[in-house]
Amino acid sequence: MQTLTLTALRQNIFQLADRVLETGEPVLIERNGRHLLLMPERPKLDLSQLPRRNLFKGKPEELVNVDTWDEAEWGEPNNLD
Repeated sequence: MQTLTLTALRQNIFQLADRVLETGEPVLIERNGRHLLLMPERPKLDLSQLPRRNLFKGKPEELVNVDTWDEAEWGEPNNLD
């Protein structure tokens, strides 16, 4: 990763911006002992292109009323013994 001063960035900002966009390699800019990072924006992940997976059997509407709590096994009084 290339490190530049703010003065060097100011002199070559258009060339540096083009190079960062073409190569994807960020440039570190130093000013008064602090650093800035010039890097290309990451593309947003399009989740609609992921393959659909069938993790649940049945209809989605049926999952709304699924009872996962077994009072006899997980009831609070039984767990305090």
